[in-house]
Amino acid sequence: MRAAGLTDIGKVRSINQDSFQIVEDKNIYIVADGMGGHAAGDQASRIAVKTILEILSAYDFNSESVGPDDTENGMSIEELIRYALQEANEQILLASLSNQHLQGMGTTAIVGVEHRGSLYVGHIGDSRTYLVRNQQVSQITEDHSVVQQLVKAGAISEEEAQVHPYKNVITRCLGMQANVEPDTLELVLQAGDRILMCSDGLSNMVTNQTMQQVVNEHNEPVSACEKLVTLANENGGTDNITVVLLYKD
Repeated sequence: MRAAGLTDIGKVRSINQDSFQIVEDKNIYIVADGMGGHAAGDQASRIAVKTILEILSAYDFNSESVGPDDTENGMSIEELIRYALQEANEQILLASLSNQHLQGMGTTAIVGVEHRGSLYVGHIGDSRTYLVRNQQVSQITEDHSVVQQLVKAGAISEEEAQVHPYKNVITRCLGMQANVEPDTLELVLQAGDRILMCSDGLSNMVTNQTMQQVVNEHNEPVSACEKLVTLANENGGTDNITVVLLYKD
């Protein structure tokens, strides 16, 4: 997998509360979009990325265990990702309890791990993962948001969801409550697949079709990231923008 990532403050916000991490030698990819007053969102996303990375890095993918003293041998990668997200949630809650300026902070998170021809994805919140395959784009994660629940219930259309006043109200995130339920999935990769992970600062500013066009027009993920961030800013840049791109040759 060839990978690149980019984050940008955007045109409106005074601080960038997004965080991301790419660890190419371990095939680990993380995007987090923080929320909260002052620098709290920034802290939440950083804690999430740090905690998730520590847990994933300690995992032995051959023996499917977390370190030599692990008693939970046989933990699958999807279980590992859920565990990492739950631990990140706990660390964010602990930090918010220890500092009144951090109370109420939270963050979305996407975690991607490539292993033996599959990409394992875990997420919580409304940051998204897209698959671009055969000139088509599809969102493979489902937003944890009020409008997504309304769409699923048939109360509003996908088009109405794009302009709904509760568009940015999420129903799940790290730091919201003691117990969190991340979603996970396994994507069997094909040659030519391109995976796009992003915060809503990109998905709210750039259409799916434009994402697909940009990704397919750029052979290098770094140049595609730069173009997508530029387009998001040109379209208003109302939020922090983060994008991570993975190219499967």
